[in-house]
Amino acid sequence: MSIRFCIFFSLCCLLSREARADNWPGWRGPAGDGTSAEKGLPVRWSTMENVRWKVPLQGAGVSAPIVWGDRLFLTSSDGRHNDRLHLLCYRVADGHLLWHTRFFGSALPEGLFAPGGMAVPTPTTDGKHVFALFGTGDLVCVDIDGRPVWVRSLAQEYGPFRNRWGMSSSPLLLGEKLIVQVDHWGGSYLLAVDAATGANHWKTPRDVGVNWTSPFAVRVKGRTQLVAVGSHAVKGYDPESGAELWTVGGMIMQCIISPVTSGDRLLAISGDNYQVVAIRLDGRTGDLTKSNVVWKAKSGTAYVPSPVCVGRYFYFVEDSGWGNCLDVGTGKRVWRERMGGNYRASLVAGDGKVYFLAEGGIVTVVKAGPDFEILAKNDLGEEIVASPAIADGRLFLRGTKHLFCIGKK
Repeated sequence: MSIRFCIFFSLCCLLSREARADNWPGWRGPAGDGTSAEKGLPVRWSTMENVRWKVPLQGAGVSAPIVWGDRLFLTSSDGRHNDRLHLLCYRVADGHLLWHTRFFGSALPEGLFAPGGMAVPTPTTDGKHVFALFGTGDLVCVDIDGRPVWVRSLAQEYGPFRNRWGMSSSPLLLGEKLIVQVDHWGGSYLLAVDAATGANHWKTPRDVGVNWTSPFAVRVKGRTQLVAVGSHAVKGYDPESGAELWTVGGMIMQCIISPVTSGDRLLAISGDNYQVVAIRLDGRTGDLTKSNVVWKAKSGTAYVPSPVCVGRYFYFVEDSGWGNCLDVGTGKRVWRERMGGNYRASLVAGDGKVYFLAEGGIVTVVKAGPDFEILAKNDLGEEIVASPAIADGRLFLRGTKHLFCIGKK
């Protein structure tokens, strides 16, 4: 075998690995919808089997882990008022802590979700910087080695977060802009800041009350739009100016679940024992409530966990443990099955599998498709509230006490 061929073969293997390996850079992954293009994802594990590594966690936090290359990032908080804020970086290969950057909260919100403290929003990264929002109203940027680049106190600038259970909306990195959605009893707003400097690009008021959803980016007729689900309506915005483009009514107050898309359809779930709404995204503007709602379907008690779409099928889980599969085209229920347990973590999917994560630590792996087929039920050995990440053929799970890397050994 020639040296030239060896070099060529090695380069092809490297490129193949890079094409296969997928980063998980923010809330709900590379597309913001809980799906991954990864192959060879784990099906079975236990407290010992296929646990690549496990490291202890300190403080409160239910933010999801994010992954870029060989690094994993996570937030937490501790202290008497949970106002000591932490941004941590772990090595993906073995869970070794590479760095730990600390901040101090500038204000206390009105209320909090105790297991999450001030670390409920999931951070985001572009591989060069990491951005994190905390319940204290502090928005921070550090470089890839943990050195602070800029820090802003949204609480001091625009008032503390007032939303009963604390802030959970995760920032969205969209090109050179960082998008933050603040829906609360104070003056709600959608904010775009410059990722490099932290300076405002625009700030748009929102006529909504308390919500915990995160902003979501969609492509409509070749252009990017921002979607914000909230009290009474789903709204679309222009990411360049912050101007409202369209609205669809029918949501209830206090929305938590993040939307997803399938083709030209946006699928949003509105609160406890309410409905799934399928909205056609076709470039129209204005009030689209009557013209662009394709179908509605009952959502049962789906209130917290966000859904996924795989092909023509839409999967969601009710907080009380009922798994659901709907046909994206018609809204017809394909199956509804009892999964067991209660649910807060959002669904993720990849490699023909959908992962349902119960609070008690049981992860049910279901085969994607119209037929309900359980591939495995796996007991992590501790509670799970945070949503998972998928990267490099592995699952990263944040339990209440440990961070786990799940994958074939």
